[in-house]
Amino acid sequence: MVGKGGDREFELEEFLDEWGREDGIQIFHSSREAALNRLKLFVPVSGLDYRRSRNFDYGPENRRNASLLSPYIRNGLISERELVCAVLAQHSFSQAEKFLQEVFWRVYWKGYLENRPALWDHYTEDLENLEEETGLGDALILAESGKTGIECFDTWTRELLETGYLHNHARMWFASIWIFTLKLPWQWGARFFMRHLLDGDPASNTLSWRWVAGLHTKGKTYLARPDNIARYAGGRFKAVRDLARSANALREDRGPVEPVYERLPDLPSRLPPNSGLILLDEDLRCSNLPCCDGVPVLGMYPEKHYERAECSSSVRNFRKECLMDALLRLRASATNGVRFEGEASASRIIEWADGKGLERVYLSQPKVGPWGDLWRQIGPALGERGMDIHFFRFWWENELYPLATGSFFRLKSKLKDVTARMLEEA
Repeated sequence: MVGKGGDREFELEEFLDEWGREDGIQIFHSSREAALNRLKLFVPVSGLDYRRSRNFDYGPENRRNASLLSPYIRNGLISERELVCAVLAQHSFSQAEKFLQEVFWRVYWKGYLENRPALWDHYTEDLENLEEETGLGDALILAESGKTGIECFDTWTRELLETGYLHNHARMWFASIWIFTLKLPWQWGARFFMRHLLDGDPASNTLSWRWVAGLHTKGKTYLARPDNIARYAGGRFKAVRDLARSANALREDRGPVEPVYERLPDLPSRLPPNSGLILLDEDLRCSNLPCCDGVPVLGMYPEKHYERAECSSSVRNFRKECLMDALLRLRASATNGVRFEGEASASRIIEWADGKGLERVYLSQPKVGPWGDLWRQIGPALGERGMDIHFFRFWWENELYPLATGSFFRLKSKLKDVTARMLEEA
């Protein structure tokens, strides 16, 4: 069976039978088929309908105005290019621009954090230091269990715990109440989201919390207002009261972090002979492309890391099942075999590469965040062994990451050109 020793060239179907889900509302199924089905349902309303209704949060029973694609975008079961081509096949750029902007906000956040990796290091350091914080333990417990007495906040907490999802507007309200009303550290809120959001992305999550707190755009905060919640939550809450009436930007003792950009090669259209591909659970986009045809593939899932980070079982299972789905699909074309590893270690990579007689190994660059931290440990050991590792990025990341150094609007100005090129490639 998966990850339990013996022959790791495995029968993947067994996995989906063994790993169950927590009880609760099931919105997302962990497969590319489910992602494509959801995309098909959403495309007809992804233009003007989305622009008009996107800010309304009607609750988990009514998500017709949301794409519900973010978990699949986060791990790459569908790519940005696929979304663009599907949407622009039915809508003009101007009609669909608001949705396309939302797609590329994730690219912006990733590029911004890749350009400023120190911000992630600061966040993780702060979490370690906050473990010594006294006097906030009880308030944290109430917030994370949905027992603060603030009806809307407690409802969103329960929804997050049950579904692994929150509407984007609710996330902003939630973060604002956490920081400015409950006076809890934003880092704890970001950690809470990462533990429970199926689409929890280190860049989008960390930087969005910093934005609400007034740290991303210095001095610009987001204040959750009762009238705004009453309007856009569709009247779901009887009364919204006892919220902070002002939101003074938080301050940091550290100085500014200057951007440092490093360009990487684009994804090869085909991998050369005697090459292998490592597929990380955070980026499965290659599993849908011909570059994988005929090459051995190693799928890696950092089980122990997610357990130490106290990610919910729903999050862990969803990520693992999505990786398994990708490997199942690859098995048909990867004539030299696919393999799963539930441990992130250099020794497992070396064993796999030696067993396949590989001269070089390719992988999408591990992003700043958990996989970036893990690769800091793995990479040097591979280098000592003399392994030839090739990182790559998708071309639109190479085009847009250099623009993700200030506000989103610089990147936004290039979206029409980037999406046009995506259409040309389709």
